[in-house]
Amino acid sequence: MSAPTPSRPDAARRTSTMKRASILPKHPSLFVDHTVLIAQHAGFTGTQPITVGPNVVLHPHAKVSSSLAPIVLGEGVVLWERARVGVSMAEAMNDSRRSSVASRASSVRDSTRGEGIVLGRNVTIEAAAVVEAAEVGEGSVIEVGAYLGKGCVIGKYCTIVAHCVIPPNTQIPDYMVVQSATDYRLNRTLLMRPEVLDMRMNFHTMQIQTFKRLVPNSIAKWIS
Repeated sequence: MSAPTPSRPDAARRTSTMKRASILPKHPSLFVDHTVLIAQHAGFTGTQPITVGPNVVLHPHAKVSSSLAPIVLGEGVVLWERARVGVSMAEAMNDSRRSSVASRASSVRDSTRGEGIVLGRNVTIEAAAVVEAAEVGEGSVIEVGAYLGKGCVIGKYCTIVAHCVIPPNTQIPDYMVVQSATDYRLNRTLLMRPEVLDMRMNFHTMQIQTFKRLVPNSIAKWIS
């Protein structure tokens, strides 16, 4: 008579026995505020400094890469699913000197202007958008699938419409709704009616609070 087949362990035991620590190396120069929300599968790569301010949100599969130059995410920045922030790896191979220049900079903001990326307070980068720009001003929204080329400077409270492609080194003034590098208009509603701007920023803050209640936070693996 054959021996009885052992029963399978319950789900909790299987989870605990199969769970293992991540084999990915820690980012060497990552500074993350304790209020940040980093969803599962979101993360940071590269060797240059990354500074993540208070109440920043990274949704699943959002990626920040400092392989070539430093990055600053200001307070309240939100990166939606599959958003990408960072200068491309191809650029690193073409001009490796930029990394050493950035590492010698005396201040974070000075070093990132032209050599890295600064996202201002309450910037939103929507799903699948790619940002290589030098600076995106406070409260600006980069919509789904848009692309900001290297060295771009986007003003405050701008909207870059979905799938818009902004070539490298383009400069966009404040309060613009941007269809392309040469086709944009002034958003007079936000400029002339402060109460509308306040409503927009309050909604952004409420969204962040909602994300923190609903989205599991994996910040521990990045700050431990």
